[in-house]
Amino acid sequence: MEFIDIMSLIEEEKINSEKYKLLEEIIEYNKEKVKIVKLTSDNVSRVEAMISTDSDYKQSQMDEDGIVYKQDGTIKYIGSSRFWILQLKEIIDTDLKYSSKGFSYEEIINNIIVAVDNENSTHLNSDKMGRNVVRDRILSLSRLELKKLLKDEKKEYKLLNYIQAPQHKGEKSHFSFATKFCHYVSLIIFEGTEFEDNYSIYDNVLKKSLCKYIKKYLNLEIKEDSFENDYKKYIGYIDSIRNKAEELYGKKISRNGFDHLLWYYHKGR
Repeated sequence: MEFIDIMSLIEEEKINSEKYKLLEEIIEYNKEKVKIVKLTSDNVSRVEAMISTDSDYKQSQMDEDGIVYKQDGTIKYIGSSRFWILQLKEIIDTDLKYSSKGFSYEEIINNIIVAVDNENSTHLNSDKMGRNVVRDRILSLSRLELKKLLKDEKKEYKLLNYIQAPQHKGEKSHFSFATKFCHYVSLIIFEGTEFEDNYSIYDNVLKKSLCKYIKKYLNLEIKEDSFENDYKKYIGYIDSIRNKAEELYGKKISRNGFDHLLWYYHKGR
């Protein structure tokens, strides 16, 4: 009898879980029926709730821990990108040599790069120089220039293109990293303003899934490589999709919400 009661509880929980699932729809893509997630504000909210309890996500995007050292004095953990970007936010509008925690501007920039690279597995150093050359590029700008280019009121994406474009023999394009650096730094530096949502992330999940949404919302058939290394085209598609989804569902979703929704829905598919 107890076994039946337990099974009944499990079955009830499964049935009740249906109302919490993401809303999906079926489209025809490449002559096949495929599922995509609806670009609704409610779906975004559900995903934000789910990823905020994910331990990996919390450590990389919400954690504020700094450097952790081993007993021998070497670095065990560089610190979260959020920790380092908060250090940057503290001094970016000043000429202070050090943050309140004793880190120089140069150290902060370097460690933002390392942390963003580690957390997002962008393999910046796969060309044996990526971290150093990107650091030197960013440090060649004044703090005022960095913030102005990041704010990018004319939407020219000069900073992103400056970071990603190879300038040395053997250097690879750092397109994915550049989108993530600009995205995460803007989220914190411009928090609470219209500029916090300036940048969409580019990664393999978004690359492979975006064409389905271009087909559904813009009625265009394009190939994945048509927007690779062309950020203005890439974010242009995303913004057009968001605008169309707003027409259909009544509320606009942020670029950040769009990224999270597609990443969460498609990452295991």
